[in-house]
Amino acid sequence: MAGYVLYIIIALVSCFVAFSVRDREGHELANRIRLAIIFWILFLASALRIYTGNDYRTYIYHFHDSYRDIFVVTEPGFNAVAKYVYKFFDEEYFLVLFALFAFVTILFFLKALYEQSRDFGMSFMLFMAYGLYFQTYNTVRYYMALAIVFYAMRFVRDRQYVKFLLAVLVAALFHKTAIAVLLIYPVCRMRWQIYHYVMIVIAGISGLVFKSQYMELFVRLYPSYKNEPEYLASGGMSIINILRVAAVIAFAIVIMILCKKEHEKNDAVRFYFQMNVAALVLYLCFSFVPFLSRLGYYLIISQVLLIPELIKMSEGLKLNVKKVLVAGVTLCAAAYFGMFMYKATAENVKILPYSTWLTYDSSDMIGYPEPEQYILIRE
Repeated sequence: MAGYVLYIIIALVSCFVAFSVRDREGHELANRIRLAIIFWILFLASALRIYTGNDYRTYIYHFHDSYRDIFVVTEPGFNAVAKYVYKFFDEEYFLVLFALFAFVTILFFLKALYEQSRDFGMSFMLFMAYGLYFQTYNTVRYYMALAIVFYAMRFVRDRQYVKFLLAVLVAALFHKTAIAVLLIYPVCRMRWQIYHYVMIVIAGISGLVFKSQYMELFVRLYPSYKNEPEYLASGGMSIINILRVAAVIAFAIVIMILCKKEHEKNDAVRFYFQMNVAALVLYLCFSFVPFLSRLGYYLIISQVLLIPELIKMSEGLKLNVKKVLVAGVTLCAAAYFGMFMYKATAENVKILPYSTWLTYDSSDMIGYPEPEQYILIRE
């Protein structure tokens, strides 16, 4: 119960501060102070944890193997950071590495939200309600890559493709799935015509018809899964994600129809909307892809930017539509957060119970668990 209370307090306090962030013009200093408060709330909760997360011990072993030059399936950037941080301290202080990854991840997420959102408070609330922050307690290298890619989304929007390429390559040094956005994001940035939607439907149908061929291609791209059929069978349709994406698409279509003039001038809304259309096809037609959520999150994270853009567009409508939309989105976000917290103790999430190293003996904070305690979790 204490863990639930802690997470709810973190979410409420950080969101309260986030809603006090104003437009950057004329409020830069005050905003930086508020952002710093949010950062330290999120960072300290993450950095103080120990053995919290479904793959925490797995990462301790990944750190150890990288340090000892033992073969490990993780990416070269991740391996190099683990190795040289341990070498710097001349000891296996895994807490330092978890704190370092948390620092970079939270920094990029907040920077991306602040610099790209039309309403930082609303975007941050959605970020917390979707569980994106608390999920960084798991799969730390993936969420760091996601944070960098999310920040790099601005470069696609502004057509700064060289910067986008460099950012994605850095992200891919920590999680190879980031490479996928080099194709997906520029395609979603295009102004889609009817034939583009026809093509994406055909691509979706091909996923249903040629499942085995796609799986063969996947194994060629990711050969580490070749001899591990249990992971190749780990794909599955996510009803929650499908419903969430479908709801956002429906909401966007209604607002874009009602605010047609504003929509035609808003490239960002079109970009984010098309990312969600691509995500829906991915979830519906390629559910057999192992760890589909890894790819899907690169697309649906745009929702934290899209929804505030749509609400902003509604300002020209009558009858206080904006207030109704804000209230509706807030209620839906709270309900979603409640569902996320309900699953927080599940084996594939396991962000609860929360443990902090402040209550541990110092001998438990160095090295790694005994081999028999180690359960390898492929990502």
